[in-house]
Amino acid sequence: MKHFLIVVLSLVIINTGFSQFKPIETKKNPYASTTGNLILGFFNPKNFSMSHSFNVSMLSSSYGNISLTTYTNSMNYKFNDKLSVSADVSMQYSPFASSVHGASYSNQMQKDFSGVFLSRASVDYKISDNSYLKFEYRNLQNDPYGYYNPFYNGIYGR
Repeated sequence: MKHFLIVVLSLVIINTGFSQFKPIETKKNPYASTTGNLILGFFNPKNFSMSHSFNVSMLSSSYGNISLTTYTNSMNYKFNDKLSVSADVSMQYSPFASSVHGASYSNQMQKDFSGVFLSRASVDYKISDNSYLKFEYRNLQNDPYGYYNPFYNGIYGR
């Protein structure tokens, strides 16, 4: 019993005694800096907006049929009150195409109308309250078959 009392008394003294406590130092990363909620130091997510659209269409003519599905992601970023940039990225797919010119022509039509492309990009600069300067690129999707060409009649070519 004497040994048990010595062990219990030793444990109580050891646990209540003060020991040297060194807190773990947290090293600051010298490369990390606060950017005020900016991404990469210059991109403010509050000035960024994005919208989406989905379009399904079908074209039927005496030369054949084609269906198109298009998803467009429109992104806008406002650098300041005078300068903004926007872009539309589209993914297009043709699930069905038929042509009077044969199956290989229909398959090629499906491949030509499917893909990912930049449909619009613009830079807008506001010169004053009543005027602005706009540089814009538009891709009206290459039309190798002349479906939207009013001067193409399908017989004499383009």
